[in-house]
Amino acid sequence: MLTSFLPSIGTELFDDKGMLMAVITTSGILIVFVILLLLIIIFYAYGGIFRAVTASKEKKLAAQKAADDAEKAKISEEAVSAVQPAAPSDDGSIPGEIIAVIAAAVAAMSGGKKYAVKKVSRTQKPTGGRTAWASMGVYENTRPF
Repeated sequence: MLTSFLPSIGTELFDDKGMLMAVITTSGILIVFVILLLLIIIFYAYGGIFRAVTASKEKKLAAQKAADDAEKAKISEEAVSAVQPAAPSDDGSIPGEIIAVIAAAVAAMSGGKKYAVKKVSRTQKPTGGRTAWASMGVYENTRPF
């Protein structure tokens, strides 16, 4: 019966049904493992391609970030050199070095626009409440996803 479908393979091998089942099972298992091996090779190749593309994008972003950082450093150096540090005073005013750092931070974050720091003053600490840093920490740790 089954041997009529396989006329050219040598029907004498498949006279026994057990032998026929063994050949079909073995060939099925081999085909499955060969296909799995091919899929592993294909996915590994795709992974290599995507890693290469991602690495080239990351190199471009790193170069762009380095150029941006150099420009920001140049702007902040100009801002620091533009502010003359004042002598520290004991009357509770803010020293000139601190004002220069604040001006440099504003210049670095301005994105190329020109800003001027006109006034820097201390804030009053809240009585019994959290400071601004503590409030921001609580907010960051308790905000919803």
